Formats: sequence, structure tokens, C-alpha cells
Amino acid sequence: MEQQSKTPVYRQTWFMALAGLLAVFLCLVLAAGGFALGRITATPGTISEIREVTREVTRQVEASAAANGGNGGTAVQEAPAEPTETANEQPPASETAVEPPAPRQEDVDEIQFDIFYEAWEIIQEDYDGDLPDNKEILYSAIEGSIKSLGDDYTRFVRPDVAARMREDAGGAVEGIGAFVRENEMGQFEIVRPIPGQPAEKAGLLPGDIIIGVDGQSVEDVSFDEVILMVRGPRGTDVTLTVLREGEEEPLEFTITRVRFEIPTVEFEMRDDGIAYIKLSEFNRTAVEKMQAGLEELLAQNPTGLVLDLRDDPGGFLDQSIGVADLFLGQGVVLYERNRQGLDQTFTSDDGDIAEDIPLVVLVNGGSASASEIVAGAIKDNGRAPLIGETTFGKGSVQQVRTLSDGSEIRVTIARWYTPNNVSISEEGITPDIEVPMEFDAEEDIQLQRAIEYLLTGE
Repeated sequence: MEQQSKTPVYRQTWFMALAGLLAVFLCLVLAAGGFALGRITATPGTISEIREVTREVTRQVEASAAANGGNGGTAVQEAPAEPTETANEQPPASETAVEPPAPRQEDVDEIQFDIFYEAWEIIQEDYDGDLPDNKEILYSAIEGSIKSLGDDYTRFVRPDVAARMREDAGGAVEGIGAFVRENEMGQFEIVRPIPGQPAEKAGLLPGDIIIGVDGQSVEDVSFDEVILMVRGPRGTDVTLTVLREGEEEPLEFTITRVRFEIPTVEFEMRDDGIAYIKLSEFNRTAVEKMQAGLEELLAQNPTGLVLDLRDDPGGFLDQSIGVADLFLGQGVVLYERNRQGLDQTFTSDDGDIAEDIPLVVLVNGGSASASEIVAGAIKDNGRAPLIGETTFGKGSVQQVRTLSDGSEIRVTIARWYTPNNVSISEEGITPDIEVPMEFDAEEDIQLQRAIEYLLTGE
């Protein structure tokens, strides 16, 4: 039964405050692309001229944010809520900064909050249940308005999740010790447990799907929120309910969280003379650790090298260019453009450590964003073949802006293109030699194919 609507007599103070915040936020969304460009313009050219950028090919003005756990990755750029430019953030004298366009007044004028007030006054007066607090209403309103943009990579990250992501960027985390991703079905999937960490010791396997955390279903829970539920202080327990292929009933694992370093780079010298190096993510230390790993491997005079970028979700833009530069002579690494007139070219230089060794690059559907930049640059420059499966298809750049409460807004501000001027958005990069992964195989058939290629040339 419907009751006749009550005529609102007043608007409560908290509605006014909330609406004011929403108005500021929506103005920011309307101007986001141009505003970002005015703050983050980077000089075209060599790696030494490029500012830091992060995990959803992420650009930064401030300290970098993090790797987004996973849905295949991204490249991002961070800025404070009210950005302040330091000396090293100023554009060079030769560079003309792009001025942000003001939001269109007609769009701002069309943002009417009367209906918002009206709806929430009715809810407050008539709703038979507990109302969320003001902050929850505000965050939900921001999230809902961002969805109207139709861009999966422009998003609002709540303060607790944002703090975890910033922690991840530094390489040390507290949790169960596993790489995860959001799969094509929107499920929370274990990519692989980290060797020697609690997830592996408890028996979690690649492909396991987490459907519950501590008895709570994760259906309709966002990927970021599931990460937050699984993560936690060292020494505490978390119980995961998982679906596993071949098992009729869900399995349960109780795991004690620990603090551990994310192994950014893993490498080994094989008995067959082939060197192997895997990059797990493009965090702040990626170039440094890749350089160190390559120096140790190349000192042993390998006949060839496998660079493994499988399941690498991405990271900082400058790190992706730096890693590509380790393997490439002088040439283009990527182009970056947007509809506001940004058109930049990022290049590599001669004289780096791994420019001449025979090389193969492994990729798969979990290779995203920054890892696709490296794979695309190596492929288009004719440096080495790609082996494996088509990559994720993440061809946009996000700027991360940290708000005053520690939350973040990640805004798509540009698209990047491979040296052959190809956008990989949604389609990904097709490998030169396609080798589908067989998870039930006794050996890594993609790696074996890469080694075969290096040993035989075919």
C-alpha cells in the first residue's frame, strides 16, 4: 500500500552538507580529464625525463598509489586532494603545460539536487529500517555517479582500501600470500600462491575461486572489498571458502596471515643454459630489481633469456618504460594521447644491459597495462617474439588523486598506443606463437615452448 507523499517542510543540515560535497565532486568529474593534464604533463623523451606513474598504467603527481589487485591490471597517476607542485614536478622551460578547461557552465547548471533532497527526506521519514551514516551515503553517491561515465577504470576507492593499495605499492603486505585477480565472471580467483607463504602451505591452488570469507558470502561484493576482507594484521586467521574444479562441494581453508615481501622479480639460471626472469608487478622497485636480476643472470653467460610477464597486472608507467629500455635499443616504447590534445612519445635509449641477448617474452590473459606496454614495445620493435596467450587489453592511463580523507579517485586521462600506433584496449596483444595454458599439465608448456624457441630458433 502506498501512502500519500508528505510535503517536505525543511531540508536538514546534513543534506545540505552532503549535497555541497557532491556538487564539488561532480564538478571535478566534469573537468577531470583536462584538470589532470594541467598537473601531470610529462616531457616526451627518454626514461630519465619521465615522472612516476602506477599500476593501471598509473601516472603520479604525488607518491604512487598501488597495484590494484587485480583484475588484470592498470596504469595510474596520483595527485593530492589539493595538489602542490614542487620543484621537480614543474614542467621544463621548453614544455608548455596544458591548461585544464573549465567545466561547462551549462552542465554545472543542469546538476539539480532538489530531487536528491526530496528522495532522501522521504526515505528518512518513511523508511522502515536503519539508515546508513552520512559518509556511507556520500561514498555510495560518488560511486554511483562515476558509474554513469561508463568507464570501468575511472573509479572511487574508499579510504581503507586505498590505504592497503598504497601499502602494496611499497612491496610489503600483510595477508595470506597469493596473487589474485577478478576473472571474466567477476569472481575472486587465485592466480597463484606465493611459494613458501601461508596460502601455498594451506593448500590453495591456481584457479581456486573464493566464494566466502569468514563465513560471509562475497557474491555482489566488489573486488576491492574482497581483498580487504582477505587481508588483515599478521597473526590473525581468515577462513576462505573456495570452489575448485573437480570438487563437488566447496572447500574451506583457515589461514594465518603474515607480513611478507611481494617477490617483484624471481629469476634462475637453468641447466640448459637458458636464463629465466619473472616480473610480478611494476611497483616502485621494478626497474631496480630487474636490473639486479639481469646482472646476476648475464654474468653466467646464458645462451638466451625468457622474460615472463604472465599474470603481471601492471603498475607505474615510468617503471614499464624503464623495464622496456633494459631490452631495447633506441626506439619508441609507446605513444600517449587524449582528446584534449595530449600527444607524447616515450622512447628507449641504447646501451642497456639486455639489448643483445636472444629473448622470448611470455604473456597471457593476466598480462595487463604496464606489462602490455613492455610486451607491445618489444614486439613492435622486432626485438623478440611473444609466446603464450592474448593479453588482457588495458590501454588507458589513470591519474590517481588522493582526497582529504585518504580515499582516492582514479580518472582515465589518456590512452596509450604501441610503437606501431596500435591501441590494445579490449583486444589485447596477440602473441607471435600462441600456446594455451593447460593447468592440469605436469609442466609449464608455455615456458617449455619458449625454451624450445631459444634453443632451436623455431
